[in-house]
Amino acid sequence: MKSPNPTHAWLLALGLLLAGCQNTKPSLPELGARFEPKNVYRAVEVLPGDLQRVVLMPITASTPDLATLDHRNQLAQILEEELRKTHRFEVVRATREELRRGFGKDSFSAAESLPADLLTRIQSAHSADGVLFVQISSYRPFPPVSLGWELRLVTADQGRTLWSFDETFDASQAEVARSARDYFKSHHTGASELADPQADLRSPSRFARYTAKAAWQTLPSR
Repeated sequence: MKSPNPTHAWLLALGLLLAGCQNTKPSLPELGARFEPKNVYRAVEVLPGDLQRVVLMPITASTPDLATLDHRNQLAQILEEELRKTHRFEVVRATREELRRGFGKDSFSAAESLPADLLTRIQSAHSADGVLFVQISSYRPFPPVSLGWELRLVTADQGRTLWSFDETFDASQAEVARSARDYFKSHHTGASELADPQADLRSPSRFARYTAKAAWQTLPSR
């Protein structure tokens, strides 16, 4: 009886191994806790009736090298789109150009020392009742994706904080992954996502949309 060719046997074993890897997708049990943001501050449970128009400030990052400009712009667009869907108030944007012209700097975070007249000038320029500061506190665009937000809503006339949010969403944590997957199931855009639910957990933009919705849901109600 002819003995099997060692090379052929090795190739067959390798082929079976690769096929198994291709057919196996990382799984996450359906049952288990879901992530709920906890580092949230609300000065009020219901937004004031006179808070009708809010200026969304240009996005900032906690460190200059945290995210590329393209990534920041993409994240800013996603955050704005999800904010508008809440219908809490009218959203208008302050541009980097107008801030640079008026203050010599194109963005501000709520944690830094602000120009004394920043809020009043924004209020006057946009007929605004409130201002929303946005900062990326952490960002990992490769699997497992992670994204942290520091957000703050203040009144335009007095600078009073009505709401703040400081949380990091990390897809490597089971609770976050389950919550994100719940969101993807309700907001899928194609058959491929249903075939591989884990694909969304590897997509920075899709994951960012889940985090934006989760963050804005904690705003005081209207």
